[in-house]
Formats: sequence, structure tokens, C-alpha cells
Amino acid sequence: MTSFILNERLISTGERPGLTVLEFVRDVSCLSGTKEACREGECGACTVLVGSPQPDGSVAYRACASCLLPLGDVEGCHVVTVEGLAGAALTLVQKLIVEHSASQCGFCTPGIVLSLTGFCLGAKKISFEGAVDALDGNICRCTGYVSIRNAARALCASLAKMDLPPAKRLAELVNSGVVPGYFKEIPARLSQFKAEPAGTGSDAVLVAGGTDLFVQKPEQLLEGELCFLSKRRDLDYVKLDGEFLRVGGAVTIEDFRQSPPVRQYFPALEKDFLLHSSAILRNKATLAGNVVNASPIGDATIILLALDARLVISGNGARREVPLSKFYLGYKKTDLACGELVSEIVIPLLPKGARYHFEKVSNRTTLDIAAVNSALRVTTAPDGTVTDLRISAGGVAAVPVLLALESFKGRKLDAPAVEALAKAAEAEARPIDDIRGSAAYKKLLLGRLVGAHFAAAAGEAV
Repeated sequence: MTSFILNERLISTGERPGLTVLEFVRDVSCLSGTKEACREGECGACTVLVGSPQPDGSVAYRACASCLLPLGDVEGCHVVTVEGLAGAALTLVQKLIVEHSASQCGFCTPGIVLSLTGFCLGAKKISFEGAVDALDGNICRCTGYVSIRNAARALCASLAKMDLPPAKRLAELVNSGVVPGYFKEIPARLSQFKAEPAGTGSDAVLVAGGTDLFVQKPEQLLEGELCFLSKRRDLDYVKLDGEFLRVGGAVTIEDFRQSPPVRQYFPALEKDFLLHSSAILRNKATLAGNVVNASPIGDATIILLALDARLVISGNGARREVPLSKFYLGYKKTDLACGELVSEIVIPLLPKGARYHFEKVSNRTTLDIAAVNSALRVTTAPDGTVTDLRISAGGVAAVPVLLALESFKGRKLDAPAVEALAKAAEAEARPIDDIRGSAAYKKLLLGRLVGAHFAAAAGEAV
């Protein structure tokens, strides 16, 4: 049985854990406000809020794409659809959308309402920029985004004096009309749930975020036994350990992006990971899941390759470490045996004199799969000579690539050297023709990205 709270109602269901929340909400619970459209997490029409109980007794709410969210993953949580915001009056978010004419056909509007409400509940700081980021997964084809942004700006202005952290903000949000009063009762109600892991058998499929898994093979997952890593509190951490950052295997990309250690030691990643995916996917997708997915062009993988990350692999009674650069054995093949999982990612802090930079070219600037992406970590001595150089590239081979550029160590990276470096990178690339571009185009693009790295990173030594 899967038990959770859907809006105000307690649910205990025998439906299969691999059924998506979208299907349960619409087809089983007959709540039609949550819309079905792309089924790939691209459009945001299916957005719901998922409130997860926290160790301090609060509930953390995140907007998620319900079309890729398995039912078993919301065990013990509070799931909110647009019907769960209904009351005698419109909520503040709904009222501002009406006042600013931010809805036309209305198909996308429930998802926008949920994303903005989730922003109010979970954002570390109420700001217009943060509200826009929270809406980056909600596509509207007929209203135009200016009116939606105006509603978001007015929302932030209305809540400008709210400086409480998310865990202590609920009562004020109820008083401000952002969420109904019953939200106050949810933490106590969720505390009554007994935690039960979903799927523990040796044949269970490990599900982290599931944001790619449920696009690739939803039918197989519907019938299979699943084990949800989101229930593994022991894998949910980002912590500093001497000269290393340690990231648990269940940490979501959004939590990683916004964690204090990342913002302190890798400040560029806060913006770089906005290019990875939308908020409704970043709130569920995990850093380790992006690595294990083994896409030749995964943004997180390319960034971690350049940063010289290592993977801690656990399972079968053993624990081992593997450099990320040695993890990929072939297209979609990894050094991960049956019964093992990536329990931790270890990222060295940037040494003195090091610069980091990430580049990505895709049809859309954000929220799209790259034609080619690349990351740089270069360390130079006081005289400007290169002491360490790591350039990774995606979209140019069957696996994410760490380019072999040892010959450039000891050189100063003046304009001729950078041009030679770009040519060397092009020579190493082995791309194929596909929908994102020809092989010749991708080779040329990689060379240009290498040049862009050094143009952008110039003068940014730490």
C-alpha cells in the first residue's frame, strides 16, 4: 500500500508504485486540474507540489512534474494539485494572475499557479529573479510571458517583507492567502506516517529522481519492483570535508545548486545548473542519477569531469572509489555492477590559481539538450604557465570525454596557444551526425567552445 495526503484527503492505495502521480490524480482520483500534455517534463502543465516531512518537523514543498513522478515516491508526503488550493476566495497567486491577465486558454495556468505557490513555500529568498527561475519549466503558448512575469513581480512585491526561512514561513503564507489554512495541519498529519521503504528486493530497480528513467521506459517501471532513493536520508547531504565537497547519492540537482558549500566554493554552478533542466525537474533529478544515466552529453557529468570528481560506489558488501573519468566503459555502459549504486560524489575544491568555466550550445538557450557542451578547469602558476588542465566535452563521442591535453602543461596560454589547444580538441573529437548537428559542425563547435572558455575565464583565478 502507498499512503500519502492528496490535498486534504488521506490516501491509501494498492495502485502500483510505478504508476505516475499524473495518472493517479487524473484517472484514479478524477482531479482534472492537473493537465496531461508532453509526458516528458517539458511543458509544466502537470505540475504538482510535493511536501516532504523534514527532520525538524516542518514540511518542505517542491514543485514537480507529475508525469515523471512515480506514485511510490510520494509515500508519506503531501501532494497538492490546483484543487487543493481551492477555497472561498482565490489564493494570492491566483488573484494576481487574474489581475495581470496572465491566463488565456488556461491549460497551463494550474501548473503556473503551483510553481509560484511552491516558490513562495520553498524559496530561500523571495525575489523576482527567483520567481522567474521557479517558472522556467512552465510553458505558455498563448498568453505571452510578460503578463505572467508581471504577476510574479507583483507576488514578490506583496511578500517583500517576508524574511522568515521556509521552515518557519507557513503561518505567514496562510495569513497572506497564499495557501489554505489546512496546510498548518499537514506537518502533524504527516508525522503519523510510518516510514516504509518502497521495494527492497535484490531485483528492485533503483529510482533516484526518475526524470529520465520514466521518459525512457515507463511501461517496464509500471510493472516492476522499485526502490526509491529519495527515502534514503543517509544519502541526502552536501558537506565540506577538508579540501573536498562530498555529495550524497540522493541529493537533487536543485538542492546541490543552492547548497551553501556549493555557493561558497563553486559559485558559478548556481547559474550553470539552471541550464541543466527546469525547476520542476531539478527538484527531483539527482546529481548521481545524471552521472549513472550515462548520457554522452549530460551537463552535470561534463561539469564533474572537468572538476576531477570521484564516485564512491557501494553495494554487495563492499565500497570502492572510481574516478569519474574511468566510469564510462562505452555507450550507456558504466563500471557499475548489479547490486551497486553511486552512494557519494567527491569533488575536490578548486586549488589556488584555478579557473573553472562551462559552455553549452543548444537550440534553446536553456532547458534543452546540448549539441555540444564543455567544461574547463585550468590551474596556472604565478608566471602564467599551466600546471594543470582539464577540459571535458559532451556530444563529441559515445561517452562523456576528458580530452588528453597533457602537452599544454608548462605553456603559457597566449592567443596562439589557445588556438592550438582548440585545434587539438577538435582533433580528438569523434562525433556523429544526428538531429543536433553534423559531425563536422560539432567538431568545429568544440574548438570554438574551448576558445570561449579562455575568453570567459581570463582573470578569474582564485
